[in-house]
Amino acid sequence: MWSALYGALVVAAVTAVCGGYSEDFFSSTSRLEQLVGQEEVVVDKLERYLEEAYHSLETVRSYVTSFREMRAGSSIHHPVEAFLMLRRLTVDWDIVEDDLRRQANQTQETLRSIGGFRADRPFPEVDDLHGAAVALIRLQDTYQLNMTQLPRGHIASFGPEPAAEFQSAQELTARDCLFIGRHAFSRGLYDAAIEWFEAALWRTEEEPEGAVTATRDEIEPLLTSTIKLHDSVLEEQGPRGEDWRTNPVPIDRRLAEQERYQPPRLAVFRPRLHQPQAEAEEEEHYQRLCRGERLRSPEEEADLSCHLTSNGSPLLLLSPLRVEVLSRQPYIVMLHQLVTETEVSQFQELAGPRLATSRHRHPDGEFVASMSRISKNAWIPDDEDPTGMLARVTRRVAASSGLKCDNDMAAEAFQVANYGIGGLYVTHTDHHMAEVPRGPHAHWETMIGDRLATWMVYLSDVPAGGATVFPRAGVTVWPERGSVAFWWNLNAAGKGDDDTRHAACPVLHGSKWVSNKWIHYNEQFRTKPCGLTPDAIHQTP
Repeated sequence: MWSALYGALVVAAVTAVCGGYSEDFFSSTSRLEQLVGQEEVVVDKLERYLEEAYHSLETVRSYVTSFREMRAGSSIHHPVEAFLMLRRLTVDWDIVEDDLRRQANQTQETLRSIGGFRADRPFPEVDDLHGAAVALIRLQDTYQLNMTQLPRGHIASFGPEPAAEFQSAQELTARDCLFIGRHAFSRGLYDAAIEWFEAALWRTEEEPEGAVTATRDEIEPLLTSTIKLHDSVLEEQGPRGEDWRTNPVPIDRRLAEQERYQPPRLAVFRPRLHQPQAEAEEEEHYQRLCRGERLRSPEEEADLSCHLTSNGSPLLLLSPLRVEVLSRQPYIVMLHQLVTETEVSQFQELAGPRLATSRHRHPDGEFVASMSRISKNAWIPDDEDPTGMLARVTRRVAASSGLKCDNDMAAEAFQVANYGIGGLYVTHTDHHMAEVPRGPHAHWETMIGDRLATWMVYLSDVPAGGATVFPRAGVTVWPERGSVAFWWNLNAAGKGDDDTRHAACPVLHGSKWVSNKWIHYNEQFRTKPCGLTPDAIHQTP
């Protein structure tokens, strides 16, 4: 039964995950945390049902045991046994029948109660399971997770802090690994599919007899055919394409012995920074940065520094900015501990009820939801915060950036985002007006101009993963609760700087909250820094 069910789910996987979107759970840990509370209510109802069921089962068990004992050790010719049999078939049977009837009613009542509770609240759908499977594949791929540990629920952290390890309370079954492997296969990720099918095989060996969730006869044909397809695609098309990916070397040892697969002929990774990157190159830089690898030479990082500055603002005289310069070109800084603990909590409280599936700009100018951006977000204008906290932080944005932020044409409302299982945002630029704007907002965007600068505050620490990376600049920014990442998207002439292409790495463990304030170009003609040349890069604060 489980095999047929899982198979049916995978048939629709690519369409479900890549097609139309409804509100989901897997894209936001905030929603998942709410779901835990909802499931607890359901479990409480089931627990009460089980208590009633145990009572009824005890009555039935007593009846059955009484009969078996009579059959095993006595004769109906004995007058006591005759009496007891007649009692069982009259008085005892009435009790059993009442209990069975009461249990049937209790079953229907429990079903109605749980059904009503679920009907009044959002609960996961099949698309969420597909999304979670794809997220696990993405995490495995990005962080090169140990596939003997991941199915057992064991992962290790990536980040600037000493390595930490995380263990789940439950493990993946062989059936789960098979399900995820089929997802990888359907997406053309043949290297990942092989690893998940192999994991399903050894998980089958570890499962206790009587509780095996998938058999070798079911898994081995899939593994064998995937290996053959993997090697065929690699031989004929190469290791990576728009809709496929393989290992750089065939699985078949005879093919792997060919000269073209020997180490001297295999491509060696060398960073290509500050220049256009092919899609595969950008992905390679992105993944390496997410894992914490350093792509810049010591010479490139030699002039990075930290300093204190008030940035010419009276607001910052008594509490200057603590600036850590992460990159000179493009200019990227971390403003440490600029937002207080209380303000961080208020951001999350304001955004929580408004969170909805994040969307991103399509080339036609429309905003769409897809697997390119796995999170939920909310837009909160300053005047919708009764506490005045957002207005205070907006003044701090203006002071720290040196730019105007006091109206809708100067800066956008705060966007708060929460990332879920494997939550990410693929590589993109915040500036988007290299050509004439298109779509329903084109007139407004022409009036306000492009996004001159990005001010992004981290509203949570992330125990593992979740960095912001710049593949063309070779920069990794690790989340730090209350600190702000700031960078300039445009040069002195207002032209987009493609070295600011950046991405949000998938969250490996924990919850990631951020809030962005995008500052626009046209209102800043009296405030933005001037450059000596049109292509000059701003270097403040």
